[in-house]
Amino acid sequence: MRIAFFSDVHGNELALDAVIADVRSVGCDRVYVLGDLAFRGYAPKACVEKVADVADGVIRGNADEWVLRGVRPGEAPEERRATMDEEAVFVRSLLTPDELRYLANLPLLLLEEAPFGRWLAFHATPYDPFPIVAPDASDADAERLLMAGHDARLYLYGHIHLPYVRTLGERIIANLGSVGMPFDGIPQASYLVVHVDQDQCRVEHRRVPYDVEAACRRYDDVGYPAAEMMKRVLRAARPV
Repeated sequence: MRIAFFSDVHGNELALDAVIADVRSVGCDRVYVLGDLAFRGYAPKACVEKVADVADGVIRGNADEWVLRGVRPGEAPEERRATMDEEAVFVRSLLTPDELRYLANLPLLLLEEAPFGRWLAFHATPYDPFPIVAPDASDADAERLLMAGHDARLYLYGHIHLPYVRTLGERIIANLGSVGMPFDGIPQASYLVVHVDQDQCRVEHRRVPYDVEAACRRYDDVGYPAAEMMKRVLRAARPV
């Protein structure tokens, strides 16, 4: 059995298409998406539609909340908040009322049983899609913020756009990286496959190339309000 998890599409349809094709080539039995579907993208509507079509479960991320209600003070650097609000308005204008309700009704976490034990998936932390938990967080912080009192074997999250895996005793923590906007310097889509073999599981990060320059051109084509910034981010695969 193979289970695919991906996150942080950010409206990058070309990257999403590449990941969906790879998921199918791997032969994944189920697909789960851990939030941030549309914000900062040139194709928010297409990405929401494709995620809803392919996924067995979807979680709400912080950027999904920004699409719905804008960026509040303290949620982003103040000097960038006006531009980010403009981006949220742009994305929201391309989504239908039904699609906005779909984002609003997404849960914050998914908890399921598997042959190897429970897995818990969320965007940033189980009850808040905004905190940043870095790969080098202390064991105590990782347990407090990411496990949050849940008894699971595998903990999966997105948000930081940095793929990694670590263990705390018998428990596994894995970040998926980002489909549409990786921050680790590799300009390829990132997602994760959990290979299940009876009571064991193996986590595999997969990198999928896509046409970054074509994605950059699409920001210009749609008149995205922060097109130049987003092109720099996609090309460098780093935050700016």
